[in-house]
Amino acid sequence: MTNSTFNPTKVADFDKLKLNFNGMGVIGTATAGTTTNIDLALTDDNLITGAMLQCQNMTWGDSVSLQVVDVTGVYAPAGTVLSQFVTNWYVITDFERQIDLQINYPAKLLAGLYIRVSYTSTGTTAVNVSANYTLHKVMV
Repeated sequence: MTNSTFNPTKVADFDKLKLNFNGMGVIGTATAGTTTNIDLALTDDNLITGAMLQCQNMTWGDSVSLQVVDVTGVYAPAGTVLSQFVTNWYVITDFERQIDLQINYPAKLLAGLYIRVSYTSTGTTAVNVSANYTLHKVMV
């Protein structure tokens, strides 16, 4: 069930009685020497407050962007990047955990959209990528 009319504007809108933790993750393999998109489809409206990105087999110069994309054209033309909340974040080659971000202000993500990890590999080895998103399902 989606609720696209929920438009949080005040602190009371984020009461725990109106939200349910709905953490989700995605895993994939970024092809060596190319940019690979790893998408997570959202089937319900959610608020997002954070993300954790982990990688294995990175190469110096690899980078990642995190985006909200309308892959199928539900709200905008198919393939439209609606928001990019991390841009060209260069990975650190000696740590698996790349991003561990929790923010104090949520952003609303509508059902039908996708959260995308866009990984650009500069090396000759495929890269294992996982992302865990701190989501909260709207229960109105």
